[in-house]
Amino acid sequence: MIPRGKTAVPGVPTDVVARPELFAGFDAPGAAGVGLVSAPAGYGKTLALAGWAAGHAPTAWVSLDRHDDAHLLWSAILAALVRDAEARAEVRDLAPPRGADDRDFLARFCDALDVPDPPITLVLDDIHAVDDAAAMSELRSLVLYRPRGLRLLLSSRFDPPLSLPRLRLEGRLWELRADRLAFSPAETAVLTERAGLTLSIDETRRLQRRTGGWAAGLRLAVQAMRTAESPEAFLAAFSGDDRSVADYLVGEVLDTLPAPTREFLTVASITDPLPGALAVELTEREDAVEVLERLERETSLVEELAGDQHEYRILELLRTYLDAELHRRRPVVAAALHGRAARWWACRDVPVAALGHAGRGDDPALLAELLDRFALRLALTGNHAPLRRALASTPGDGPPGGTPTTAATALGAALVLDAEDLRALGAAVAHVLTAGSPDAPVLAVLDALGRGLGELQTSDLDGARDVLEEALAIADRHGFDFAAVQCRTLLAYVAAVQGDHVAARTRSGEALGEDAAAPAPRSPWEPSAWVTLAHVLHAYAALQQADPETARSATEAALSRPDETVPPTLRFALRVLDGAARADAGEPADGLAEIRRARSELAGHPLPTRLEALAALLERRVALRLGHPAGAVDGASGLAARDDTSAEVALLAAWTELDRDRGAAASARVAGVVAGTQVPLLPHVVVEAQLVQATVDARAGDVAAARRCLRAALATAGPLDLVRPFVQAGEEMGALLAEHQDGVEAFVARVRAAHVTAGEPLANARLTDRELAVLELLPSLMSSDDIAAALSVSRSTVKTHVQTIYTKLGVQSRRSAVQTAQARGLL
Repeated sequence: MIPRGKTAVPGVPTDVVARPELFAGFDAPGAAGVGLVSAPAGYGKTLALAGWAAGHAPTAWVSLDRHDDAHLLWSAILAALVRDAEARAEVRDLAPPRGADDRDFLARFCDALDVPDPPITLVLDDIHAVDDAAAMSELRSLVLYRPRGLRLLLSSRFDPPLSLPRLRLEGRLWELRADRLAFSPAETAVLTERAGLTLSIDETRRLQRRTGGWAAGLRLAVQAMRTAESPEAFLAAFSGDDRSVADYLVGEVLDTLPAPTREFLTVASITDPLPGALAVELTEREDAVEVLERLERETSLVEELAGDQHEYRILELLRTYLDAELHRRRPVVAAALHGRAARWWACRDVPVAALGHAGRGDDPALLAELLDRFALRLALTGNHAPLRRALASTPGDGPPGGTPTTAATALGAALVLDAEDLRALGAAVAHVLTAGSPDAPVLAVLDALGRGLGELQTSDLDGARDVLEEALAIADRHGFDFAAVQCRTLLAYVAAVQGDHVAARTRSGEALGEDAAAPAPRSPWEPSAWVTLAHVLHAYAALQQADPETARSATEAALSRPDETVPPTLRFALRVLDGAARADAGEPADGLAEIRRARSELAGHPLPTRLEALAALLERRVALRLGHPAGAVDGASGLAARDDTSAEVALLAAWTELDRDRGAAASARVAGVVAGTQVPLLPHVVVEAQLVQATVDARAGDVAAARRCLRAALATAGPLDLVRPFVQAGEEMGALLAEHQDGVEAFVARVRAAHVTAGEPLANARLTDRELAVLELLPSLMSSDDIAAALSVSRSTVKTHVQTIYTKLGVQSRRSAVQTAQARGLL
């Protein structure tokens, strides 16, 4: 008597993820008559088959187990077939074979089912459970001599001995394996949602990667995650060493494997991925690759990775369980294996893998040796995280025969921006040379970087540029991606100091991966001061080219990073540039507020002179635009305290005098800069000073002199691609630019267009009645307090109305507002 449950299609829970597409190949017209679903325990074979069978008739089902001998096997198959009400009489009349001597049974069975329309599908679940040799022989015969009216769909944890190569060669076999049964990220999301969990896209992907899409692992993870503190904390700790996962792996997977196979997988579990040649080294078996291929083919516990490298991967949760067990129960063996793996990878010049294994082994001398060999290269390529992990694994005193502090020094040299860089680099290079293990490309790029930084220290900008170009060529040629970022950022800095905004923007863009001319990085690195400095330089160059949108994009990208990854001085620079870009884009009040917040938060922190000068100039420009000439005293006073005779301080004072319509005083302030006797820190200050003088001359009615100053400013700014000063200079420059005839080169056209765009009033802007009332009083000599008293409002309200009037009229001063209002008939 065959139990009914043995021939019943298992029920499918309502929360199971439907996956009908898995069997599309088996359902296709003309598909093979034999299907095999082969995957390790827990991949959801039975549920997938049951879900398919529920929607496909006619289908018969037999669940096999270790008790099935030949007689029970055929009895169950016949019982399953006759459960279909439309089963043919010939099938109903069949009786199981009487014994091993009943050699005609298979012929009678095939005759009874030799009717192709409609064929019935027989699902034989868990073939791997059949131990009886005679029963397996009968299955082999059934598969080979299958009647036309019967299709077979088999499931097994490993490939059964059923002449599969022959069927595959003849095109009579359809296969579904672990790689396709594994849940995709999208299916993982459906599974977690049905379990009542809300995970982010990143958390869902991490869960799928951690489990390899293994259905059992996913279910166990989901159950445990329901009581976890948070998905993030759970995913950080979840592995095959989790108790529920470990119990399942031992009971359902490992206990079914022969002892030599378990030992092979345990030894191989220390590394992922697993190259075939490394498997030979670790297991000391010449046939290791053949074993891996067999495990992939027969168990799906191992998969070969794409490509021609003969690399393999053990099921992730199984590997982490075996790895944890090995380190827990046999730590000496585990350490020796890691040492073997570290040397194997080191011989193949793969430093990240070599240091990773050395860090897990118990061999301080080996770790120190590899650090001395690879630390500089890892720093230059940007692989800082594995280098830091290796350094963290080193004893504090340093092991005999090694000096890991040298690696730490080298790492510091690759990451800092101050003068210590030179000394650290020099010490690191000297040590490598003394140790007698020079890496020529590493030393070449470090030497060039060191010389370039040295030229910067002596302010030889042309020399620094030439040497840094040399270092960049070496870095690009040898794949030192992080060194290439350093070189490009320093070249952008040199260009910015020289006022070449095209080169500054190009080089900083290359450092940030925004330029096709720069090769794509081969490996990611963690955020660093160099990358942040590249954002600063990119924003600065774009701002000076009158491109506030690009400037803001650069500042926002860098400011979106965590505070601890952005040095305070660079964060200040980013926020000042962001404020100036906001003002240039039409949000002057917000821009000034941002600059002031940045200055307030950095109070007491020393600033480089150039940065302090730039911040003071940008802040004063915005303050003057808002009608607050005294609104940037902090920055100006700080700069004046350093050197009250500097060209930048002179320009700040000239702007204030010009705002007060004291042309002679403004001209006197910038006379030295215009004459070339006063050299500024910032190249654009010369152009700003020339435009101050042009404005003074224009207001005095000396148009010829104003034009000469404008021509000089354009001649100075053109090679630098410096557009912003002309945009900021006011309406007098607009009139001069409109009538400028000397040259029609592209730069002049860009300046003219940028000034016109920046000076356009707000589209369809209309002054309110209150604004018109304020406007009518502007031609008088009344102060803001007088106007406030006359209109019975506060002084701050008057200032707000005045600024709105300026914005709507597209002007920047009281005098210009009156002139524009008269021209438009508002006065």
